[in-house]
Amino acid sequence: MNCLVKNLCRKHLLLLTKWSEVTQVATYMKLKMPEKEEDLELPVNKLRSKLSQFDKVPQNPIPSAKPPTMSKMLDHMRGPEMVHNKLIYGQFGIQALQGGRLRFEHYNLIRFAVNKHIQEGKTFGVWRVSQPWQAVSKKGAGKQMGQGKSDIDHYVYPLKAGHIIFEIGGRIEFLDLQKTLKVVEQKMPFKARIVTPQILEDDVKQEAILKERNISPFTYEHCLKNNYNGVKIYYSPYDLYYLNKDK
Repeated sequence: MNCLVKNLCRKHLLLLTKWSEVTQVATYMKLKMPEKEEDLELPVNKLRSKLSQFDKVPQNPIPSAKPPTMSKMLDHMRGPEMVHNKLIYGQFGIQALQGGRLRFEHYNLIRFAVNKHIQEGKTFGVWRVSQPWQAVSKKGAGKQMGQGKSDIDHYVYPLKAGHIIFEIGGRIEFLDLQKTLKVVEQKMPFKARIVTPQILEDDVKQEAILKERNISPFTYEHCLKNNYNGVKIYYSPYDLYYLNKDK
């Protein structure tokens, strides 16, 4: 009798699975409700919401003259960024964690990767850096040293630690951008990271908590100023001025 009941139950189950759709309820339980789309304020330049293309070589104010060469200007990469270190539109962006230089190839890499996710009137991308302007000289292969400064090889844009490179936002979720932003972050010539307003706020709170809870008098600034273990011969005046905030 029990075997007959089991066979009947199996037949009914087969019929049910054949003529009806079986769905997993657990999948619906794990789904998150999409956030409500609020009225977002897009940037002022509504004519072009995508990342624009910059010139590879800056325009020479005197076309007939030879473009001027420049020194290394390491002060443009030294220390923390004090101006462009926050998100203006408050959504997503890429932030440099070290000082470095952006070449024209890096601009194109970012532009090609990000513009695929931008739709007119819904999403936008904004540069937080200008076009390459600093001239970098390079000697040719096999050329001897001396004979004055060599010709210009390419142009770069120098930036400091904490500089926001670009922003992207609008009616788009972070999960749709995460993979693309991760690729852009890894392709940068310096250490960088993906940032959101929450991440920047957490950094400020964490720094305040560490400063408040620190009971050790042997801080970085204290050790440098008091020349602990003869450390004065190893650090530069910039280390004492920036207190290791640019690394």
